[in-house]
Amino acid sequence: MSTAATDYNRETYDRVWGELSDFIRYNPGARHRRRHVFELLSRCSFSSLLDVGCGNAELLRLIDARFPGKRLVGADLSSSVVTQNRAAHPAMEFFAVNIEKDALPTGFDVVTCTEVIEHLDDPRGALKALAHALAKNGHLIVTCPTGKVWQTEKYFGHTRHPTPADIDAWAREAGLVVEELWCWGFPFYGLTKWAQNINPELALKHFASERRYGAMQIAVSTALWLANYANLKSSPLGVQLFALLRRAA
Repeated sequence: MSTAATDYNRETYDRVWGELSDFIRYNPGARHRRRHVFELLSRCSFSSLLDVGCGNAELLRLIDARFPGKRLVGADLSSSVVTQNRAAHPAMEFFAVNIEKDALPTGFDVVTCTEVIEHLDDPRGALKALAHALAKNGHLIVTCPTGKVWQTEKYFGHTRHPTPADIDAWAREAGLVVEELWCWGFPFYGLTKWAQNINPELALKHFASERRYGAMQIAVSTALWLANYANLKSSPLGVQLFALLRRAA
């Protein structure tokens, strides 16, 4: 990634993580992603976990509640959110990192990387870096959108949405065994994205520019979250990709 692009993304996330507390908490896609990540984590034996692209540590906070007693470490491009997380979660470890340039710490039983690689210029290289952070037989959980890049997603810096074939190929190049790889979100999450982009400016104004949600935003987000339980668990028409990958011994 070029220095200019890196600086742009760092400045963007320094701002975004300060504005989106309730968006992250109530967004129906984010809530279902966390649900599926917890499902995948339940199939992993781990005592240490690194979350790359941890943002405001919402996922780590919930992992700590569901899987207590683990060593939890967060990494993010934004140095300001790292400082914020260190103050808010002193029992966890946090550091700033550019996954496309900087080495990650190693030896983790699990590495999670949710909604990151669609922002990168070199997702193939990023998967190799994530694999290197794993202990032998450790697991990597990756999530990312797949399919069309919508206008609301471009606002958050999405550049390309990988396909399942991309993830499969990049994982194998990185020396990872593909244990699970599936697409979720058909039909209702795809319809949710379509509806948001009928008027993307309005959707962003009401749901992505306010730190705290009012009753209307919470009600709409909750209704969409409930509706999205009706999606098929896996479908080629799904718009959200989940992968459970393992580093070979």
